[in-house]
Order: sequence, then structure tokens, then C-alpha cells
Amino acid sequence: MKDLLVYTADADALALMRSVLGRPDALGIRSIAFDIERHPQRDAGMVQSGAELARMKKGGYDKALLLWDFAGCGREHRMSAQELEIEVQARLDSYSWSGRSATTALVPEVEVWLWHCEPALAKHCGVTVEAIGPCLNAFAVKQGKPLETLKQEQPKELFEHLMREHLRRTISPRDFEEIGRQASIKGLRKCPSFERIVGILQGWFPP
Repeated sequence: MKDLLVYTADADALALMRSVLGRPDALGIRSIAFDIERHPQRDAGMVQSGAELARMKKGGYDKALLLWDFAGCGREHRMSAQELEIEVQARLDSYSWSGRSATTALVPEVEVWLWHCEPALAKHCGVTVEAIGPCLNAFAVKQGKPLETLKQEQPKELFEHLMREHLRRTISPRDFEEIGRQASIKGLRKCPSFERIVGILQGWFPP
């Protein structure tokens, strides 16, 4: 039996989680054996049937963690992120995962993590934080929002603008994995959803 099963909604989140879980010392946990899978129907699928997919795997893992982007999950206009986490957790509990599983809605989406490790993002792209500043600020002005607000409310749109429009780069899961390898875990923990995950992992897998 492996220690942990992680279900994500897409390949980008999978890649980022894989790189982060490969750094147990930085997370303050012991080294663990884990698998990460992604739901074929992305965020909405995770909400609708992620618990059911985890049910099929319960004999092979000690713990299970389900993650999805709150934006685009199909329930974001009807429920809070916390309400949705509770609903999905209740289904997990009913499938014998009670006490050994957790759910986290990433608000608004996984790209919000990238703006908590901006030096790693810039380094991966071969530039500096100072060099990308004017581009980001100009985009924020165009959107009519302060840059820090944009990083929290529209992190994916900001990331895509930086990569595609300014740096002329395509975006792939490999970008997320490499950024995760270089990121400051201390910086990432300033993001509430990431801090929640670290707390869960530390409770499950103390060093």
C-alpha cells in the first residue's frame, strides 16, 4: 500500500503537485510513496465524481487528497469553496475514506500558486522579477485592477499574458513542474490553499 493518492483536475496541477511532493524536507514531512492522477473531465468532473474515482482506489493507499480549481468547476456561482469541499468530503467519508482523506478547492485556480513563487517563475523563464514587472503592471492597468489584486483574482489570465504575449512562450505542464522544483515553499505557504495542503500533509506524514 502506498502512502498517498492525489487526484487533480488537470495536467498542470498534477505536474506542480508532483514536483512539490518530491521535496518532503521543504514541506516538513517524511518521504512518502505517492501517485497522482487527473480526472478526465477536469474541474467539474472532480466535483461530480472525484470521490467515486477515489473509492475505486481505496485499497491501495493510506490517504487521499482531492484538488480542483474553484473557477470553472461549475458550482462557483452557487456555493462557496468551503461548502463545496465539505460536500465532496462527505462523499469521500461515505466511501470509507473518513479520517484519511481531504479535499481542497484552489481559489480561484492553481495558477494563483505561481504568483507566490514569482522568483522561481521568472528564473524558469530566463528573466528576472524586475524585468517582467513593467509587462505585468501594464496588463494590470489595462484590466483596471491593482497588480496584486489581479494576481489573486485572475492568476491564470495574468500568467498566460506573460508567457504567450510578452515572452512568446507556449505553456505546458513541464513549466509547472520546473517552477515547482525551484519554488520557495515558504513563499508558497503564504497562499491559503497551499498552506492548507501543507498542514494536511504534515498531519498525515510527520517527519
